[in-house]
Amino acid sequence: MERLVVDRPPVDRPVVDGRDVVGPFLVERRLVVGLLELDRISRPGRDAHSVPAAADGEEAGERRGDPPMTGVWRLSAAGRTGLLTAGLTLFTTLVVVILLRQHPWASGQSWPQLAAIAMLFAVTERFTVTFPVRRGSHTISLSEIPLVLGLVTMAPAVLVLVRVIGGIAGLTVLSGQRGTKLAFNTALYGTQAAAAGLLFHVLAGSADPLGPRGWLSCFVATLAADLISVVLISAVIALHDDTEEWRRLLSADLRNVLQLPLVVVTTTLGLITAIVIRDQLAAAVLLGILAFAVYLVFRRYSQQTQGHAQVEALYRFTRAVGDAHDATAVTHEVLSQVRDLVRAETAELIVPGDHSRTRMSLTGERTYETRTDVPADAWWEPAVRGESIMLPGGPDDAMAAPVPLGATGAVLAVTRSLPDIETFGGDHLRLLEALAGHAGVALTNAQLVQQLSHSALHDALTGLPNRRKLLADLGEALRDHRDAALQVGVVLLDLDRFKEINDALGHTIGDDVLREVGHRIQARLGDRARVARLGGDEFGLITAATSEAGVLALAAELHEMLEEPTAVSGLALHTQAGIGVCLAPRHGTDPDRLLQRADVAMYVAKQARAGVHVYAPEDDQDTPRRLALLTDLRLAVEQNLVQAAYQPKIDATTGQVIGAEALARWSRSDGPVRPDEFIPLAERTGLIAPLTEHMLDSALTACASWRRAGHQLSVAVNLSPQMLSDHTVLLDVVERALSRHDVPATALTLEITESGLIADPTAGVRVLHALRGLGVRLSVDDFGTGQSSLSRLTELPVQELKIDKSFVDDLPHHRGKQAVIAAAQQLGHALGLHVVVEGVETRAEFDHVRDLGCDSVQGYYVARPLSSEDFSAWLASWPETPAAGLILTGSRRPR
Repeated sequence: MERLVVDRPPVDRPVVDGRDVVGPFLVERRLVVGLLELDRISRPGRDAHSVPAAADGEEAGERRGDPPMTGVWRLSAAGRTGLLTAGLTLFTTLVVVILLRQHPWASGQSWPQLAAIAMLFAVTERFTVTFPVRRGSHTISLSEIPLVLGLVTMAPAVLVLVRVIGGIAGLTVLSGQRGTKLAFNTALYGTQAAAAGLLFHVLAGSADPLGPRGWLSCFVATLAADLISVVLISAVIALHDDTEEWRRLLSADLRNVLQLPLVVVTTTLGLITAIVIRDQLAAAVLLGILAFAVYLVFRRYSQQTQGHAQVEALYRFTRAVGDAHDATAVTHEVLSQVRDLVRAETAELIVPGDHSRTRMSLTGERTYETRTDVPADAWWEPAVRGESIMLPGGPDDAMAAPVPLGATGAVLAVTRSLPDIETFGGDHLRLLEALAGHAGVALTNAQLVQQLSHSALHDALTGLPNRRKLLADLGEALRDHRDAALQVGVVLLDLDRFKEINDALGHTIGDDVLREVGHRIQARLGDRARVARLGGDEFGLITAATSEAGVLALAAELHEMLEEPTAVSGLALHTQAGIGVCLAPRHGTDPDRLLQRADVAMYVAKQARAGVHVYAPEDDQDTPRRLALLTDLRLAVEQNLVQAAYQPKIDATTGQVIGAEALARWSRSDGPVRPDEFIPLAERTGLIAPLTEHMLDSALTACASWRRAGHQLSVAVNLSPQMLSDHTVLLDVVERALSRHDVPATALTLEITESGLIADPTAGVRVLHALRGLGVRLSVDDFGTGQSSLSRLTELPVQELKIDKSFVDDLPHHRGKQAVIAAAQQLGHALGLHVVVEGVETRAEFDHVRDLGCDSVQGYYVARPLSSEDFSAWLASWPETPAAGLILTGSRRPR
């Protein structure tokens, strides 16, 4: 037989920070605790602040905004259990009345026999086998033996009375049960006996109770009683605190639920006992010994089953907490699983802080509480120092184990063991220590995931949201205020003369300035706007106001604040800025477009030194064409419609073709688009990375085909300065492309402009060294047009110097340009660099650069940029003759 063991006070309301929270909960606002980022709790689909506090005496389901609770669910857990108990008692009474009409009380019943069977019912409460079931347990006893004796020897109504009397005696004297639990188990026993007696007498009829038909009737009756027990115990668990019990019952293996082997064996023993007693009463002693042996076997089986279930549960625990990547979800899963596995009433995760302890506890199916108070009796303090502790015995037994959590330590504690175990023991403590270890790994991993997610959306220098996060927040703000009267304002600012601070005081001071400016903006305007750093010395804000005047007032306040000196490292620095403003829906509803238009307005403000400027359509140069170009360029990059053209480079002395430069070419329906028009557009819109990857892939494909044809040529690809900002991605792209096309790294030259190198010298040099480590050749493109110093050039790991074409135009008649090229050639050779001259268009220009000692030449004099197929044809026809005999094969580039 089974009975219920569950002893927990019902809890109707989850509590967070001392406030009640209703119903199933989600996560909303963050609570930072040590290494953990935990979330406050709110109802699904609403802000955490919108959950009203309950009035005194108000039930959880009666709060404003929540669906009202009706019927039985208005009662407390004890009230619901009492209602079920009353229903069972009423059912048993009705069945007994029916049975008395059909089988009246027999005056010849032997009172010693009745007392003996009642005593057997009571004694079997001492010999029980317990199988844990989540928050409760199913306890199976040997009561089938006296039940069978009662079925075959007494009237059904008498059996019910004897079963109830014996059950009450055993539960109170041997198990110490009182109150609601005693009432329910007594009603359960009466229901089982009534149902079993009714079934037995219906099936057995007038046949011999100890004959085959009687045997079969006994088996059906006891199995039915066991099934009734399972269903009713699941019902009371569901009513008490765990509505998921029904789902688990329906999905469980029926063989495990009914514990069929023990029921069959004990029923068989009962039948044998009845037969033996009829013939030889003294032999019942031997059967008692056998019954006790059966009990020991099944108790051992129960222990092994629980051990196997514990290992499986530990595996499920590891999987459950490992699959969660949010610290709040991990914490709740850890506490829920730990309570069940170690059989505890309450589980707590305690995280030490500087001046207090943050305690997250789970005391009910949906009662998740966070508080920062430290009790006077912090019995778990040894676990903070890394020592597990156990307080056994009594109703308030407890255990605690240290949780490894980064540089700090946390504590996993459980209190009040469930009634199905006497008290916590050594096995429970070892299990808790194992769970604490797994919990520490899971919580650390969750924290790392949160840190990575945070890093992807925040600026590392200032801690503010970055451009990606600002765009996401802007999209959210536009959706939130789509139907509202509010206007969404986008405010962009760029610090004036920030480069001078970097150059004069160094990048360390410059970084301190950016941090201080970001902190000041956040502290002053963070409650009215979302603040972000977009990169460099640019910051952005998103705000909502009822009018344009409200947005402009915030921008003016921002400008006034930035005019105040910024104190950094004992210096008072002035950090004025140009501020651009655009508004939605007036200037658009697309986040990218709004940000772009605010950017345009910002540069107008800087050029006009106007302080704050609101975007106007006339601020955009050729706006319709630029917007059309942007849309078409995005499509062209996605569909690889930008083509690579190859311009040959030849040895200036021998005329031998040594390589080619891959140049991006794009044509629309209305004709070709100049590279100096669409390349900057790609850089401003974030398309430069996929465009560069496509050009690199196309160039290496062509290079591989040339080398397979016997031409050991190299290929050069231009790198945008923006590509140097993330060296990990760039290195990965280059390395994968070389491997994919089986081209040696020495056959690839990456060209970076001189101005691009000085934009961020430290990062640029670090990336170039990493690229050089792959074996790739590096070239300084457009040399002579930037502002880099000679000392900076000596630090670059480059192998090639490419003189800008502006120094070649009209070279034979311009002595100044001749001197510049001669100086650049001498400098390059002194540094061991290969010197290339680009933009050579005439024979006279070619002769001059050759005579000045330049190593190789590129330009229209040699050939125009050619498609891959045309380049291969041109290569096959190129005469490998001394350069002095070269004739014009291209034509002069249009002016």
